[in-house]
Amino acid sequence: MTPRFIAIASMAMLALSASPAQSQIAIMVAGGVNAPVGTLGDLADLGYNIAAGVNVGATLLPIGLRFEGAYNGFQVKNFAGGGDVRVLSGTANAIFNIGRTKDAPYLIAGLGGYNRQLTLPPFGRSSNETVVGINGGGGLRFPLVGLTTFVEARYHVMLGDKSDATDYQFIPITFGIVF
Repeated sequence: MTPRFIAIASMAMLALSASPAQSQIAIMVAGGVNAPVGTLGDLADLGYNIAAGVNVGATLLPIGLRFEGAYNGFQVKNFAGGGDVRVLSGTANAIFNIGRTKDAPYLIAGLGGYNRQLTLPPFGRSSNETVVGINGGGGLRFPLVGLTTFVEARYHVMLGDKSDATDYQFIPITFGIVF
Protein backbone atom coordinates (compact mmCIF):
# COMPACT_ATOMS: atom_id res chain seq x y z
CA MET A 1 0.00 0.00 0.00
CA THR A 2 1.19 3.44 -0.81
CA PRO A 3 1.45 6.17 1.83
CA ARG A 4 -1.04 8.24 -0.17
CA PHE A 5 -3.68 5.45 -0.05
CA ILE A 6 -3.14 5.02 3.71
CA ALA A 7 -3.57 8.77 4.28
CA ILE A 8 -6.79 8.91 2.23
CA ALA A 9 -8.22 5.80 3.93
CA SER A 10 -7.37 7.22 7.37
CA MET A 11 -9.06 10.54 6.59
CA ALA A 12 -12.18 8.74 5.31
CA MET A 13 -12.40 6.60 8.46
CA LEU A 14 -12.00 9.70 10.63
CA ALA A 15 -14.76 11.55 8.77
CA LEU A 16 -17.15 8.58 8.95
CA SER A 17 -16.63 7.99 12.66
CA ALA A 18 -17.96 11.24 14.12
CA SER A 19 -17.45 11.66 17.85
CA PRO A 20 -20.40 11.43 20.26
CA ALA A 21 -20.28 15.23 20.59
CA GLN A 22 -21.11 15.36 16.86
CA SER A 23 -23.93 12.81 17.31
CA GLN A 24 -25.00 10.66 14.37
CA ILE A 25 -28.72 10.57 15.30
CA ALA A 26 -30.45 13.47 17.04
CA ILE A 27 -34.00 14.59 17.86
CA MET A 28 -35.12 18.04 16.75
CA VAL A 29 -38.07 20.24 17.71
CA ALA A 30 -38.86 23.62 16.15
CA GLY A 31 -41.50 26.28 15.85
CA GLY A 32 -42.05 29.74 14.50
CA VAL A 33 -43.90 32.04 12.17
CA ASN A 34 -45.25 30.95 8.78
CA ALA A 35 -45.66 33.25 5.78
CA PRO A 36 -48.27 32.18 3.19
CA VAL A 37 -47.27 32.82 -0.44
CA GLY A 38 -49.15 32.73 -3.77
CA THR A 39 -52.68 31.31 -3.64
CA LEU A 40 -52.39 30.65 0.09
CA GLY A 41 -51.16 34.22 0.63
CA ASP A 42 -54.33 35.52 -1.07
CA LEU A 43 -56.46 33.40 1.27
CA ALA A 44 -54.70 33.44 4.65
CA ASP A 45 -52.87 35.67 7.11
CA LEU A 46 -49.48 35.04 8.66
CA GLY A 47 -49.55 31.74 10.55
CA TYR A 48 -47.46 29.52 12.79
CA ASN A 49 -45.70 26.18 12.55
CA ILE A 50 -44.40 23.47 14.85
CA ALA A 51 -42.21 20.56 13.80
CA ALA A 52 -40.38 17.55 15.20
CA GLY A 53 -37.96 15.22 13.53
CA VAL A 54 -34.90 13.03 13.52
CA ASN A 55 -31.55 14.17 12.11
CA VAL A 56 -29.19 11.49 10.80
CA GLY A 57 -25.56 12.46 10.19
CA ALA A 58 -23.12 14.92 11.64
CA THR A 59 -21.66 18.28 10.74
CA LEU A 60 -18.36 16.52 10.01
CA LEU A 61 -20.05 14.87 7.02
CA PRO A 62 -20.97 16.88 3.92
CA ILE A 63 -24.55 15.53 3.73
CA GLY A 64 -27.03 14.46 6.40
CA LEU A 65 -30.72 13.56 6.51
CA ARG A 66 -33.74 14.90 8.38
CA PHE A 67 -37.08 13.12 8.64
CA GLU A 68 -39.64 15.62 9.84
CA GLY A 69 -43.31 16.03 10.63
CA ALA A 70 -44.83 19.53 10.81
CA TYR A 71 -48.10 21.28 11.59
CA ASN A 72 -48.74 24.61 9.84
CA GLY A 73 -51.72 26.74 10.85
CA PHE A 74 -53.18 29.81 9.12
CA GLN A 75 -56.28 31.96 9.70
CA VAL A 76 -58.45 32.76 6.69
CA LYS A 77 -58.46 36.53 6.14
CA ASN A 78 -61.40 38.75 5.20
CA PHE A 79 -63.96 36.04 5.93
CA ALA A 80 -66.77 37.08 8.32
CA GLY A 81 -67.24 33.68 9.95
CA GLY A 82 -63.57 32.99 10.58
CA GLY A 83 -62.00 29.90 9.16
CA ASP A 84 -58.62 28.31 9.03
CA VAL A 85 -56.20 26.36 6.88
CA ARG A 86 -54.17 23.53 8.36
CA VAL A 87 -51.30 21.83 6.53
CA LEU A 88 -49.74 18.66 7.96
CA SER A 89 -46.53 17.53 6.30
CA GLY A 90 -44.15 14.61 6.51
CA THR A 91 -40.87 15.19 4.69
CA ALA A 92 -37.55 13.50 4.02
CA ASN A 93 -34.80 16.09 3.56
CA ALA A 94 -31.12 16.18 2.66
CA ILE A 95 -29.00 18.59 4.69
CA PHE A 96 -25.95 19.96 2.87
CA ASN A 97 -23.38 21.19 5.39
CA ILE A 98 -21.51 24.22 4.05
CA GLY A 99 -18.75 23.83 6.65
CA ARG A 100 -17.54 21.05 8.93
CA THR A 101 -17.88 22.88 12.25
CA LYS A 102 -20.80 22.72 14.70
CA ASP A 103 -21.77 26.32 13.88
CA ALA A 104 -21.61 25.95 10.08
CA PRO A 105 -24.57 27.09 7.98
CA TYR A 106 -26.43 24.52 5.90
CA LEU A 107 -28.81 24.12 2.99
CA ILE A 108 -31.81 21.79 3.20
CA ALA A 109 -34.09 20.35 0.51
CA GLY A 110 -36.59 17.54 0.42
CA LEU A 111 -39.75 15.86 -0.71
CA GLY A 112 -42.82 14.78 1.19
CA GLY A 113 -46.54 14.41 1.63
CA TYR A 114 -48.70 17.44 2.47
CA ASN A 115 -52.27 17.20 3.77
CA ARG A 116 -54.33 20.40 3.55
CA GLN A 117 -57.56 20.99 5.42
CA LEU A 118 -59.59 24.14 4.75
CA THR A 119 -62.39 24.86 7.23
CA LEU A 120 -65.04 27.60 6.90
CA PRO A 121 -67.17 27.20 10.09
CA PRO A 122 -70.41 29.11 9.50
CA PHE A 123 -71.27 26.89 6.57
CA GLY A 124 -69.90 23.73 8.13
CA ARG A 125 -67.75 23.39 5.04
CA SER A 126 -64.47 21.57 5.31
CA SER A 127 -62.28 20.00 2.67
CA ASN A 128 -59.30 17.74 3.05
CA GLU A 129 -56.74 16.92 0.31
CA THR A 130 -53.30 15.25 0.26
CA VAL A 131 -50.60 15.93 -2.34
CA VAL A 132 -46.85 15.56 -2.86
CA GLY A 133 -44.67 18.60 -2.27
CA ILE A 134 -41.09 19.84 -2.24
CA ASN A 135 -39.17 22.23 -0.02
CA GLY A 136 -35.81 23.97 0.10
CA GLY A 137 -34.02 26.57 2.18
CA GLY A 138 -31.19 27.13 4.60
CA GLY A 139 -30.28 27.59 8.20
CA LEU A 140 -27.71 28.70 10.74
CA ARG A 141 -26.66 26.63 13.77
CA PHE A 142 -25.82 28.01 17.20
CA PRO A 143 -24.22 25.29 19.39
CA LEU A 144 -24.67 25.42 23.15
CA VAL A 145 -23.44 23.05 25.84
CA GLY A 146 -25.17 19.68 25.28
CA LEU A 147 -27.43 20.80 22.44
CA THR A 148 -27.58 22.89 19.30
CA THR A 149 -30.07 25.57 18.37
CA PHE A 150 -30.82 26.74 14.86
CA VAL A 151 -32.73 29.29 12.82
CA GLU A 152 -34.06 28.11 9.47
CA ALA A 153 -36.22 29.30 6.58
CA ARG A 154 -37.64 26.99 3.89
CA TYR A 155 -39.92 27.45 0.92
CA HIS A 156 -42.58 24.71 0.74
CA VAL A 157 -44.49 24.09 -2.50
CA MET A 158 -47.47 21.74 -2.57
CA LEU A 159 -47.61 20.24 -6.07
CA GLY A 160 -51.39 20.11 -6.24
CA ASP A 161 -54.02 21.60 -8.49
CA LYS A 162 -55.34 25.16 -8.14
CA SER A 163 -58.89 23.90 -8.77
CA ASP A 164 -58.95 21.96 -5.48
CA ALA A 165 -56.74 24.47 -3.57
CA THR A 166 -53.78 22.13 -3.14
CA ASP A 167 -51.23 24.35 -4.89
CA TYR A 168 -50.34 26.15 -1.65
CA GLN A 169 -46.92 27.62 -0.91
CA PHE A 170 -45.57 28.85 2.41
CA ILE A 171 -42.34 29.86 4.12
CA PRO A 172 -41.91 28.81 7.75
CA ILE A 173 -39.20 30.69 9.62
CA THR A 174 -38.37 28.52 12.59
CA PHE A 175 -36.23 28.40 15.71
CA GLY A 176 -35.29 24.90 16.75
CA ILE A 177 -33.37 22.79 19.24
CA VAL A 178 -31.43 19.61 18.42
CA PHE A 179 -30.85 17.19 21.34
